[in-house]
Amino acid sequence: MSKEPRVVLVAVPLMARSGVYRSTHDLVRAASAAGHQWQALIGMRPQASGDALATPGVREVPFDARGVGGISQIRALIDSVPEVRDADVIVSMITQTDIAVSRARAREDRGWIAWVRGKPWPAAGEQNLARRLLLRAWETRALRSADAVWATTPVLADEFASACQAAIVPAGIPSSRRIAHGEDATSPLVWAGRVDIDKRPELFSRIVELTGHPGRLYGDGPLKDRLASRRVTGLDWAGWRPSGELWSDASVFVGTSSREAFGRSAVEAAAAGIPIVIAREYGAAPLLFTDETLRRACVIDSADPEAWANAVRALLTDRQLRMAVSDHVHSNAQTLTIEASVDAAARRAAALLEGGCK
Repeated sequence: MSKEPRVVLVAVPLMARSGVYRSTHDLVRAASAAGHQWQALIGMRPQASGDALATPGVREVPFDARGVGGISQIRALIDSVPEVRDADVIVSMITQTDIAVSRARAREDRGWIAWVRGKPWPAAGEQNLARRLLLRAWETRALRSADAVWATTPVLADEFASACQAAIVPAGIPSSRRIAHGEDATSPLVWAGRVDIDKRPELFSRIVELTGHPGRLYGDGPLKDRLASRRVTGLDWAGWRPSGELWSDASVFVGTSSREAFGRSAVEAAAAGIPIVIAREYGAAPLLFTDETLRRACVIDSADPEAWANAVRALLTDRQLRMAVSDHVHSNAQTLTIEASVDAAARRAAALLEGGCK
């Protein structure tokens, strides 16, 4: 086997062209630029929000099957496409794909890595109890049968340590230019993500209310219509935008999500030099905040809107603090690049094949 394995990333199905979708495209582009032979297969729900990307080597197909039948159809898709047939290593990117690959014929003569990029089973309140237990059992069995399991952060690896031990292969973002240094206290607060229960967009709307500072919410999702109907003064619903357009008019990024395995938008904001306030649950939190004083100021371990509003106010009213946070998180974001992520993944994939698969 060559030391340069042919890799296919598989993410089926995705509900939005956001985190995993964008990361998959970024990984294939960066791998190609580095001379690696990577492709990807992405299955999108027909109603998926966000703009489609076009990347050589990435194939996007519609996928609407659900439930147990959906897993069977993912497996059939994996077993039939040339991207998988030509690969030496399959890398599954989401839970449903993990489960399907574990049952697919294609994995019998290929290496298989489950690269866990989000919490692998639903939390309480996201699905009914029976479905949560079933998905947890299926995903645990799948992860234990993989040739290797990777997690993007230690925080995420701890979330599913009961199922298996994971190696840390960090996620990353494309390198970007710094555009801010923390001087701006008048531009809107910015939130970006899928407008769903685990991202807590309603908490952001309360922060805007409590601080009286304008806020801009980028994204779409099942809670948008209900929350937008509240017509919070100062809150602008901006829909999906390319990542390069999110930070040019921002004072502070506010990341309220209660389930964020990595936190791509937070890392992008940090790389641009935007001060950030994020939840403790962000996988990237300990990577972006390595100074204890700044971590206490900007990493929030609470669902109380007042606690969040106080942290945001402290940044908005203290120029020196904003600039210190901007410098700190920007510096740490430089280690979280897509190029570093590809390099680590490529080395581990090659080592897996050299060492033999299960």
